[in-house]
Amino acid sequence: MHIIYLAGNSINNKTWIEKVKSEFDSFSTGDILYYDHWSSGEKWINLEKESEKLAELVKDKKDYFVFAKSIGSVLALKSIFENSLKPDKLIICGHPYRAAKEENLPIDDYLKTLIIPTIFVQNEFDPVYSFAEIESTLNENSPTDYLLIKNPNKDTHDYVDYEQLDKLVRTHFGK
Repeated sequence: MHIIYLAGNSINNKTWIEKVKSEFDSFSTGDILYYDHWSSGEKWINLEKESEKLAELVKDKKDYFVFAKSIGSVLALKSIFENSLKPDKLIICGHPYRAAKEENLPIDDYLKTLIIPTIFVQNEFDPVYSFAEIESTLNENSPTDYLLIKNPNKDTHDYVDYEQLDKLVRTHFGK
């Protein structure tokens, strides 16, 4: 299986996504999309630029999956909506719905039209967007084929249960 990895916004996510990829390398191949703002020092991702880079990364690929965290999930949903990303399946950790709304992105449209089988993993008390909030948002926007998983009693935006993530990826992505 081939996985495209899309991390969160902050530079700290670079190390995290590299760790995730190294955990999954025993059963998959994959590519990390390294965001330009990590090296330029800018604080916020340029979604247009990264969307173009992502389209280039997958242009000749078929049968791939996407594993995304936080702003990476917004990038994935935007690219799927714009038809430049066509993964077989998607896993999202820590979706930042409120941040997407604050950036005036049509995130509701992204979710309403999502037909890719998707697992959303959300910490119960994620300070970026809680499980209860994403549950309500998904109910309102009704993606076609999704599963929402709660990490109970977690109050961070960190997703470091690598054993759980490994199991989800192997099961959902079919390995």
